[in-house]
Amino acid sequence: MVRVLVAIVLAMTDRLLAAAQTEQVLFRHGRCDDARVASSSLHRHVADALGRQVAGGDLAAGSVVNLADLEREHGVSRTVAREAMRLLESLGMVEARRRVGLIVAPPEHWNVLSPQVIEWRLSGPGRDAQLRTLLDLRVAVEPMAARGAAEHATDAERQRLVMLAERLLEMGRAGLGQTEEYLETDVEFHQTMLRSSGNEMLAALAQVVKSVMVARTRLGLSPSDPVQAVLEHHVTTARAIRERMPEAAEVYARLLVSRVRAEFVLPG
Repeated sequence: MVRVLVAIVLAMTDRLLAAAQTEQVLFRHGRCDDARVASSSLHRHVADALGRQVAGGDLAAGSVVNLADLEREHGVSRTVAREAMRLLESLGMVEARRRVGLIVAPPEHWNVLSPQVIEWRLSGPGRDAQLRTLLDLRVAVEPMAARGAAEHATDAERQRLVMLAERLLEMGRAGLGQTEEYLETDVEFHQTMLRSSGNEMLAALAQVVKSVMVARTRLGLSPSDPVQAVLEHHVTTARAIRERMPEAAEVYARLLVSRVRAEFVLPG
C-alpha cells in the first residue's frame, strides 16, 4: 500500500512539474499572456453586446439567456460566454434561477451607478431619461460636496479648484466648450470637489459624474459656447471653497449644477 501511495505521489509530482515547465515556456514566449488577454477581451466584447441589448430593452426583464446561443452568436467558447455572464451578473443585470438558468433582471436590480451600466443606458433609446436622472443626482450631491470641500480640502486642492475654474472661464469665452481640453478640465474640477469633500460616499460618485460629463460631450450635447453664468458659477464656487466659506460654496455649486441641468431640453 505504501509503495502504491508513493508511486501516486511521484506521478502527481511529475505532472505538476511538467505543467509548471509548460507554463514557464508559455510565459517566456508571451503565449500565456496573449491567451489570457484574448479571453478577457472576448468576454468583455460579449458582455458589452449583451449589456447594450439589456439596457436598450431588446432583452426584456425575464428573458432567458442561453449560453449555447451566445456561443453560436458570437463564435466564442463556453468559458468565454460564462465569464461574460458573470460580469453582467456582478452588475445585477442578469441573475441565476433554479431550473431556468440565467434570466435578465429588472432595472431596479441593476447597479445603476456603475459607469459601465451608465454608458450602456446612455447609448440606448432611454438616453434622455438616463441623462435626466444623472443630472438630478448631480444637483442633489454636488452642493454638499462643495460645502464639504470648503471645510476639508487641502490648501493644494483649494488652489487647484480655483485654477481649473479660471481655465474653464478662459476656454469657455474662447468658444472651446466642446474641446477635449475643456472636458478634461471640467471633469477634473468636479471630481476634485467631490474627492476633497471629506465624505467618502460623495467621493465614490466621482466616476459617475465623469461618466455623465463625458457622455454629454460625446453625444454632442455640450455647447461650444458655454453659458456665461455656468462659467462664472465655477469660479465663485471655487473661490468660496478656497476662502473656507461652506454656506457660500453650497449655494454657488447649487446654482452651477441647476443651471447645467436647465441647459438640457429633455422630455418629461
